[in-house]
Amino acid sequence: MDENQSTLTFITEDLPGFSVGKAYNFDLQAVGGTPPYSYEVTEGALPQGVVLESYGVISGTPITAGDTTAFVLLTDTDDNTVTQAFDCEVK
Repeated sequence: MDENQSTLTFITEDLPGFSVGKAYNFDLQAVGGTPPYSYEVTEGALPQGVVLESYGVISGTPITAGDTTAFVLLTDTDDNTVTQAFDCEVK
């Protein structure tokens, strides 16, 4: 990677809490590397009824209460990657 480019990093540190039956739409944010970015859940899971689009939008309506952890892989155009864990609480 070019020394002038910053390291690929998630700006988003946490997801807001989820509620069963409430529609949800949230953009993951990142900086550094070479955009555009792609996002993928590689381990764990988002709440049932919620999905992560490859362009970084988490959306859907949780259908059951509970806690999960989703590990999200962020990849830039130059194949630089970083993974971050997001705890998901559904009430």
